[in-house]
Amino acid sequence: MRYDAFISYRHGELDGHVAEKLHKMLETYRIPSAIAKRVGKKKLTRVFRDREELPTSSNLSDSITEALENSSFLLLICSRRTCGSMWVMREVELFGQLHGKDKIITLLIDGEPDESFPPGLREREVGGETIFVEPLAADIRAETWKDSIKLLREEKLRLLAPILGCAFDDLRRRHRRRKIQQAAAVICAAFAFTASFGAFSTYQYMQIDRQMQLKLENQSYVLSEYSTARLADGDRDMAMLLALAALPDNLPKPERPLVPEAEMALANALGVYDVTEGFKPHKSITLPAAAGKVLLSPDEKYAAAVYPYELAIFDTETGEEIASLPTVRSALSDAAFISGGMVVFTGESGLEAYDIARGETVWRGEMATKIAVSGDGAVIAAVFKNEDMAMLYSGDGSLIGKAEFNGKTMSIPVDDSFINPHDTLFALSGNGKKLAVSFADGALSLFDISTGQETPIRPAGGAIHYAGGFLGDMLLFSVVERDPYNSILALYDSETGASVRQYASNDMNFIPYVGKSGLYAAFDNQIMAVDAGTGDVSHAVSAGGKIGALSESGGGFLIGEAGSAYRFTDENLVYRSDHECHFLDLGSFFAFTGSRDSHTLRILKNAPASGNEIFAYDAAYRFSEAKINPLIGRAAFYSYLGMRLHDIAGSLIADTEFPDPYSILNTEYDSASGNVAVIYKDAFRLYSGLDGSLMLEAHGKPDAGSVIYTDFGVSVLDENGMATLYDLATGNAASAMQASGGADYALPLGNRLIESVGGVVALKGGGMTDELFYEGELVGAGRLSDGGYAFAVSDGMSGKVFTLNSAGQAAEQFSFKARGKAEVYFLGGFVFISPMHGDAWAYDLSGAFVRPLAESGYLAEVFIAGGHVAAGYVSSASERYTLLLKPDTLETVALLRGFLGEMGEGIMVMDNGKSLHSVRLHGTQELVGLAMQRLGGRVLSPDEISLFKAG
Repeated sequence: MRYDAFISYRHGELDGHVAEKLHKMLETYRIPSAIAKRVGKKKLTRVFRDREELPTSSNLSDSITEALENSSFLLLICSRRTCGSMWVMREVELFGQLHGKDKIITLLIDGEPDESFPPGLREREVGGETIFVEPLAADIRAETWKDSIKLLREEKLRLLAPILGCAFDDLRRRHRRRKIQQAAAVICAAFAFTASFGAFSTYQYMQIDRQMQLKLENQSYVLSEYSTARLADGDRDMAMLLALAALPDNLPKPERPLVPEAEMALANALGVYDVTEGFKPHKSITLPAAAGKVLLSPDEKYAAAVYPYELAIFDTETGEEIASLPTVRSALSDAAFISGGMVVFTGESGLEAYDIARGETVWRGEMATKIAVSGDGAVIAAVFKNEDMAMLYSGDGSLIGKAEFNGKTMSIPVDDSFINPHDTLFALSGNGKKLAVSFADGALSLFDISTGQETPIRPAGGAIHYAGGFLGDMLLFSVVERDPYNSILALYDSETGASVRQYASNDMNFIPYVGKSGLYAAFDNQIMAVDAGTGDVSHAVSAGGKIGALSESGGGFLIGEAGSAYRFTDENLVYRSDHECHFLDLGSFFAFTGSRDSHTLRILKNAPASGNEIFAYDAAYRFSEAKINPLIGRAAFYSYLGMRLHDIAGSLIADTEFPDPYSILNTEYDSASGNVAVIYKDAFRLYSGLDGSLMLEAHGKPDAGSVIYTDFGVSVLDENGMATLYDLATGNAASAMQASGGADYALPLGNRLIESVGGVVALKGGGMTDELFYEGELVGAGRLSDGGYAFAVSDGMSGKVFTLNSAGQAAEQFSFKARGKAEVYFLGGFVFISPMHGDAWAYDLSGAFVRPLAESGYLAEVFIAGGHVAAGYVSSASERYTLLLKPDTLETVALLRGFLGEMGEGIMVMDNGKSLHSVRLHGTQELVGLAMQRLGGRVLSPDEISLFKAG
């Protein structure tokens, strides 16, 4: 859409004045950064308002019609005068036809809705019937127009929220935070100006100090977000530095508020709770310019990058630069390792071989821009730009011959100081006896090094791109032809001169790759293994997106996908980057990535899991959840299919299958006993967490949804209307009460019974009058510390929370909104509301809002672990993770992936998909110490921090 919003109003009087003010407010409003990132813009700069007086005709002009067609929302200013304007009525009618009435947002400035809203706006067709509804509206009616404009400054957020696609409360909260930050900045400036003229009063000082603390707190939140973003981009050291900057310098006597998000960001950057194995971000390197090639030495002690006009060599372990060597002043400059500590590159005075350990050039050759090294490292071929011959050297620098191109030259750009198209093939066979070269005329030839004989492989023609290399004597290459477009993948035997196999496509490019373990070819999002003897292809791996670059080691791949992701297929690790990774080199211990679009290089290290391994399990066994119980010495792996129990040493104790698995609604784990409850619509089974045996089987009313799970038991309503609450720890019937006839489900709560009859939830019994509570269903119940209960009901759009004291007296606490199905948990004096569609929130029992919870998943469980509140989530990709929250404020202090539970005080048990590991919960001071040790005491300077704060 060309416009974010179209302002429709009647010209003149208050309507026109409000329209003008609203237009200015919308186009000058700075969207809060978190929401701006989500919507991709910092301001609404495309708001349409017709400033000209409108004609009396009801026919809309072409410009107005076009603007309505290309506007996402219609902002309608409603007053007593609105319905008298044919022009406004026509705009509303046409926009509703084009985009629907739900995209019309109203601003009521005077009059009552019945007289100010267009009639058609209040009508909806539902099931063939016309019903009347109240449209989404902001209200700025006031005694004077000045008061209306004051109200508009606040109500504009209500208008902006649907346009930005966010919740009004979220926008208002972020807007308020920014206002606090701005106020703090103003107060700080005032303090700096006036401090030299005298001391402030105690009250003024306290106010300023409070505002300063708010500003510092907000800075810490911002720096924590930057830390998280840098870690996601693979820059682990900068993520640590930013997290440290967000924490107080003096933890015992903090000079700024201690923000738990900063502690979590630091823990994540350190990886102290990461029990996965495989390649992880290790070091980040910033070059003066974007790289043109990256490579690892054979022993992986060194990483090298070619960029204009330097070759930089780094220590892979420390990330420190060892050498910076000037290259030929051409974007075609090249480099290759011929041994672990020897690199050959196109130097400014000619081909150079540089000994890294000795720090000196050991030999030089002729001028060169492109290099090829034989598989055994014994022969180096080099060519300079578009000369018609290649020079051949031995590993010690001796000139052993030339390959004459018989007047042909390789393809290079007109301006080779800027562009390296990577469209040429220049490769030596494994033993260095044959050299393959592609030429500007589209030909590809093979040269015998000893005799100089040229063997044409492909004739001159319309080829515009060549790529490939040798594995031994076998040359795997691709060629792209134009007019008509055609992409070919071919395998050629350089020893016999025979074409072994050829594949062609007119709609995809082949990317040939000579790996450490064999020959491969990539196209689209697939990598195929190519048999070096027959040329037959077989599927190797698939990527998540279109493959742009790849590297292989030990049968595992590092893949750069088109866009901004790179992945390791061995461990299924995926990392995001601000830029596409065009250059990759994968080893056994390190990986190296670079991009033509970024100055940043990434070194990744193949690291072991954090913590101590408890035991490895059968990774082929399918389970959706796992828990550990140190009290009974068992680890349980379970899903709707069944359950496996292991002892702490890893021995398999039980392998239980659940009957009728596809009818199971839920499986729940009892943290006290280790027992697993398997819940069906009309049945309940309880299995022992000690030996996997069936402890209890209870059946309810058929097809009535008569089984209810709570964190303190399972209630089953049988065919006779008896509701029995079963204790999960023992399997015994804790209580039983008679429900009303026709009840769908019932749950005993002390001496009362909550039941549902025909979709109406009621509370019965206990010698008290029956109480009607809600039309809906029970969505959560829990025990309170005072011996009472709390429960929540919802009709799918909104809900209510109630408490029931020990005497059985009920009280409504508060209402909440929840679109669709919701689950409610009660723990530690808090109420956690988790809607199926939307983010989870936390309240206290009085209904006071505490905080929103994580926005990246569905809250599935809440329990106590390590003295913290543990919130278990399921992401949109069905991955499970747990947030540890402070027990008093619910602020996040740690994110644990694969968390199973606690094994001893402060010892967390984590699952990495292969084995269980124990990880100690770290304190803030310990995290700071670990970070300072890794960073060598480095911290960000105030100037560096200011750059991040400035965004």
